[in-house]
Amino acid sequence: MPFGIQSSDAIKTKVKEHVPEPVLAVGMVQPAGTWGAFGLGRLSPAGGMLKQRGANKRAGVLSRKGAFYKPGKSPNAQTVIALTADKLYAFDARYGWGGIKIKDQLACWNRKDLTVTLEKGSMATKITFRHTDGTEEEVEASTAFGTSFNDDLLTELAK
Repeated sequence: MPFGIQSSDAIKTKVKEHVPEPVLAVGMVQPAGTWGAFGLGRLSPAGGMLKQRGANKRAGVLSRKGAFYKPGKSPNAQTVIALTADKLYAFDARYGWGGIKIKDQLACWNRKDLTVTLEKGSMATKITFRHTDGTEEEVEASTAFGTSFNDDLLTELAK
């Protein structure tokens, strides 16, 4: 497991304080394309920044990050997804002393109103949430470093 990431059980315990029903699975996601933007940024910082900006935009409400700092608007460091039998909750999360801290709720959707598509890649699995109104968000769950941290989330989303 990458440095600084707690086990999914530890995060599930912290998420339960913010979710009024039993939590089936949790995971951490970032805007889809973040790994690619990171790689491109090593070759061309401006190219990586522009690629990340597009990824942040496609993530919609699941990312408050932008290509440039916006005064008064704190970007979320990481997005934690929590699944219950009926709902999907998304939270802004921060690392600090004592591990991860669950911050603002970014979204709460009824699972029956979502169509979820998973696309496995070499570094991450892309997750697309399509809503009944036609809008969508694209994020990715890291699977790099041989970690199985997001396995429960991906298994539950595939149902």
